[in-house]
Amino acid sequence: MTGRPSLVLLSIASGLSPFGMAVIVPALAVFARDLGTTEAEAALLVSTYLIGLTLAQPLLGTLCDRFGRRPVLMSGFAVFVVASLVCAMAAELWILLIGRLFQALGVSVGTVAARAVVRDTRAGMEAAQAMAWISAFMGVAPVLAPMIGGFLGVHFGWQAIFLFSAAIGSLVLAWVALRLPETRPAGAPVTLDVGATLRGYARLLSHRGFLGFTLVFGFCNAAFFAFLATGAAIFERDLGLGPDRFGLIWGGLSVAYIVGAALGGFMIRRWGIGHTLRLGVGAAAVLAVIMPLALIAGGVSAVTLLVPLTALMACNGIIGPQGLAGAVSDQPALAGTAAGLSSSLGLLLCALFAALAGIFYSGNALVPILLISLAMLATLPALAMTGLLRPGREPAQA
Repeated sequence: MTGRPSLVLLSIASGLSPFGMAVIVPALAVFARDLGTTEAEAALLVSTYLIGLTLAQPLLGTLCDRFGRRPVLMSGFAVFVVASLVCAMAAELWILLIGRLFQALGVSVGTVAARAVVRDTRAGMEAAQAMAWISAFMGVAPVLAPMIGGFLGVHFGWQAIFLFSAAIGSLVLAWVALRLPETRPAGAPVTLDVGATLRGYARLLSHRGFLGFTLVFGFCNAAFFAFLATGAAIFERDLGLGPDRFGLIWGGLSVAYIVGAALGGFMIRRWGIGHTLRLGVGAAAVLAVIMPLALIAGGVSAVTLLVPLTALMACNGIIGPQGLAGAVSDQPALAGTAAGLSSSLGLLLCALFAALAGIFYSGNALVPILLISLAMLATLPALAMTGLLRPGREPAQA
């Protein structure tokens, strides 16, 4: 196997992670009914998956650096397939929760390994463009997942959701086995050294560029999760729109993210990564101020909510992929470790903002909107850590 790895393959491998999280959301009521539990307990199937992603990615990134991208990726997807089959055969909630945990532990390798492979085979602007493509596909996955999961859950039972996940995972596993070459840099160590791993983490966590890009990416996604945690309730309570309408609105917002990612790819070709990030973060900061002011002045309406949210999602599409690429840009020997650690830290921010939105939302839409604004404003000091906030600065192209 020779040649540059397919971006389509890397995108699908990355997209299965958010797909697996979102595909069961429409069927949570079905889980609760069939398993004789509450919807709140059924919702643990989502949070358990998120915990699995957070725990696994730093370790999987290190394993990718030690043993290679290809074997770790194949092992991860094999775990995902087996865990999906366990979930399909589960008769009790606790078995499902264990299965969901191992689903996440396995599939999370897709995002980590794909970012490391991009860093291995592309540099600078080309790496950022590739990451924009992958991120755009990752934006499609949570749009398709609820539609597929809802259809399968209603017509064939929730078990069909996991059988479908196992089938998709098997196809990706076969594709990786047949078409993905090993890209790990020659000369990297082949044994797992705990001390070296800890030193790698310390090196990354003391690197301002790594932390800055990670926080740019993390805060962008945290704003997304703050809305995801409360959006359905806001639209039903304040606008009288049920879950079906919210699904359509959610799809539209995801399309805005995809458009933003495509626009970001064009912008970096024309103006460079640094200028693109400054424009994206600056626009997001302006929107972060406008959103709560619009709600205070005009009340909660489709216009005051949807217009700035749509624009903000497009800004996230511009910013997020560059944060992903930047976090692994200048540490080639630690590309896998950096990919895993940055993803994990980003997920921790997402979980924090989703939890805060759920805790403090009590019917007032301004509360989660303020959290969204806070997350987006936080991208300004995060970008300052990278040194790119100053005009004319561009990241080093390794």
